[in-house]
Amino acid sequence: MKVGNIFSSVKISVSDDFNVVNSMDKIIDGLPTLIIGWDYVHKHYPDYDIFDKKLSNNLYWTYKSVEKRDSFEEDLYYFTQLCYNIIFDKVKYYFIDPFTIKKKTLHKIIRKVSSITNLITYKHDEMLYLYADNFMLGINLEMVDYIGLNKYKLTDKIKQKSYIFLDKDVIFIEYKTRIEKLGNRVKLIPILYSIDHG
Repeated sequence: MKVGNIFSSVKISVSDDFNVVNSMDKIIDGLPTLIIGWDYVHKHYPDYDIFDKKLSNNLYWTYKSVEKRDSFEEDLYYFTQLCYNIIFDKVKYYFIDPFTIKKKTLHKIIRKVSSITNLITYKHDEMLYLYADNFMLGINLEMVDYIGLNKYKLTDKIKQKSYIFLDKDVIFIEYKTRIEKLGNRVKLIPILYSIDHG
């Protein structure tokens, strides 16, 4: 799954999450698109505003690195963040606080998790992040342990229910660079994993 298009006549280095093309015919419709190159924009979009990097809805532009390196790097960074944020903003995140949650709500959550068939779970230190269908739960295992529940049994039950169970020691290195670029929000790893694996 791709999160955005980048049109460029010169080679650029970005994550495989982006559809990098050298022809506008190859862009994926509906995804945000960044055109790299003032020369191309000047020729094909004569009504563009040099101070506005947005050409239309979901269509942006920037200079090539040889035209204006600072603008290129800054705009490319903000465009990639924009594309990821569009995906992340669709995800509803709920932190389960065992001190304040009502029993009725907890039962609803358990039923919801039990009904999910494609659950991706990520364990990072003492946190469990459960993700599926634009829905994510965060569970602090230290809190679970503090209120007298067995955090190991809970983790094992969730592991059995999970379609994919990712452990920090195994997966974090693979996603470290991308997570650093996304503000060190480790809870995003299951979402990135689902993007990478369709």
